[in-house]
Amino acid sequence: MHLILNVHSSDANYSGDCDYAIVELTPKRAELIRNRVALAREARQRDSDLYELYFWGSPAQFYDQGILDACQDAIVAAGSRRRKRAARDWLADFERQEYAVVPDGVDFNAHESQRTECGQAILRVSPASHQPEFEIAWTAIPKHSDVYVTTHELPLEVMEKLLAANTPQPKT
Repeated sequence: MHLILNVHSSDANYSGDCDYAIVELTPKRAELIRNRVALAREARQRDSDLYELYFWGSPAQFYDQGILDACQDAIVAAGSRRRKRAARDWLADFERQEYAVVPDGVDFNAHESQRTECGQAILRVSPASHQPEFEIAWTAIPKHSDVYVTTHELPLEVMEKLLAANTPQPKT
């Protein structure tokens, strides 16, 4: 399953065409995130001032506006009777949540990801939480720039729900 996340730049006027990020969320990657969360919880128990942990090597690929258009086009091409409405609903949900599952049919090879460096995954303590609950985001620096682009945070409980809903179950 691929997720698309909205991206925010440290410079309001420049994002290096890194407007959206795509992250492939596999069971293996989810397990790595769970292990890192366990590490973060342990560290937070030892030091309650912990707010963020950064991990080098981000799986996020950053794209320009075209990838969002491709997501909407994939919904329209899916053949539903109410295709345009489905695309508008998908976009409205994405704009509200700032993340969504990438629809089937999006051809990533037709869209070149932007060149970035210093890719990292960030585990952050959820600001609304009294317990050490975490969210994950991804960040990078567009090549030949000095700005950071960072995805919207994805709550870990949302990650688990999306994985459960979008991972085929083995046949018994």
